Amino acid sequence: DFLGLTRQDFVDNYTRKEGYRISLKELKIQGSFHCVFFDTDKKGCQIYPVRPSQCRTFPFWEHFKQNKNEVVKECPGIII
Repeated sequence: DFLGLTRQDFVDNYTRKEGYRISLKELKIQGSFHCVFFDTDKKGCQIYPVRPSQCRTFPFWEHFKQNKNEVVKECPGIII
């Protein structure tokens, strides 16, 4: 609804199937991967008010609790 798309149009244009899961597409920009909804000019999420729970909980994922170096690479601002 936020984007004015049908569910099927959203799935077809903005997601990809990975194994048994569906994930948001990523774009490779200057050697880094960015969410399809990340605005590189404004440095922010274009769908922030309705972002998925995966985005809402980042970087507090179980995986990163055991992989501190990996989360620092993903989100350098986490270390102050």
